[in-house]
Amino acid sequence: MLKRYFYLILILTLLPGLIRTASIKVEYKTSLAPEIIKTTQIRGEEYFNVFQLNKAFKAIIKEDLIDQRLNINIYNSQIIILLDSSYLIFNNELYNFGIPTIKREGKNYLPKSFIMKVIPILFPKNIELTDEGIRASTPIDNSIKTIVIDPGHGGRDPGAVGYSRKNYEKDIVLKVSSRLKQLLESKLDLQVILTRDKDKFVSLQERTQMANRENADLFVSIHCNANLSNKVHGIEVYYLSNAKTDEDRAVEALENSVVYDFEGGEDAVKRYDDLAFILADMAQNEHLLESYELSSILCTHTSKSVNFKNNGVRQANFYVLRGAFMPSVLVELGYLSNKEEEKKLIKRSYQEKLAEALFTGIKNFKYKYDQMQ
Repeated sequence: MLKRYFYLILILTLLPGLIRTASIKVEYKTSLAPEIIKTTQIRGEEYFNVFQLNKAFKAIIKEDLIDQRLNINIYNSQIIILLDSSYLIFNNELYNFGIPTIKREGKNYLPKSFIMKVIPILFPKNIELTDEGIRASTPIDNSIKTIVIDPGHGGRDPGAVGYSRKNYEKDIVLKVSSRLKQLLESKLDLQVILTRDKDKFVSLQERTQMANRENADLFVSIHCNANLSNKVHGIEVYYLSNAKTDEDRAVEALENSVVYDFEGGEDAVKRYDDLAFILADMAQNEHLLESYELSSILCTHTSKSVNFKNNGVRQANFYVLRGAFMPSVLVELGYLSNKEEEKKLIKRSYQEKLAEALFTGIKNFKYKYDQMQ
């Protein structure tokens, strides 16, 4: 509930003459090179593309079309701007900044006064006015820098067994994950951590604990699937939520069975259910949208790249995703129980294709999340 209402219009009218040029110079209180935010005339007012806030402040910007608002994170604080209006919410307080936002050619524009007059009021300790523009504290970089890749199963837990009864999920996903790690590190300069780099058993809880301990920005668990019917095939990607179909509940039970089979039976299951679900509910509610978006990008791109059936984005209550305090997904690369998919999944060239497809999907998500495109 809003605590009180502030009207910046009164303040804005007391600060005439500050907007003088068609651009805004952003200097920093450190040795960072200045940035220039370009503006354009719209309806007689100076406006700028909202994504230029990323350039100047490393802002994370998300458009919520359902609630008709922009969520802008600057200095680890969230500004909520109501689209097609002059209102924003900051620290549970409502502000009216006088000139409405505008959408043109699919892009959102804010008035120049938002930077020159509003931002210094919202962040008085970080931003101050100068003759040429503003001077700001060093931006906080919330871009994706660390990813934990989780090759499923391992050691005494083989995971899914192939149609031929000769191939195991644990071996295939380790090879794909290791190659994916190489691509992410070499081409995106990311820190990538594998939950296991050899054939060893790692509990599901240890995997997410590792991601939290390393302050990972993404958690991607890599698996192969199996089904009682050897006709089922295709790729799907899951994010954490309650399973909605019998098929999803079956996959959930298969992936979660490791807890009962290899981590202590009913007592271990109870520990996950009592504690981890509470943590998961807290963490995943915050990252639900990002987890869904990452799932969608990975599923679409990977299935298309390797010409596998796209079974779509799904949701299930996987233990391995519980308690991860970052966007988290579980990728099923195909069905080892399907004769033809098993033949492809064990080929090194196909594993390379899968790794490259996952890399491109993660790269596209990172660029979108970091506002780099």
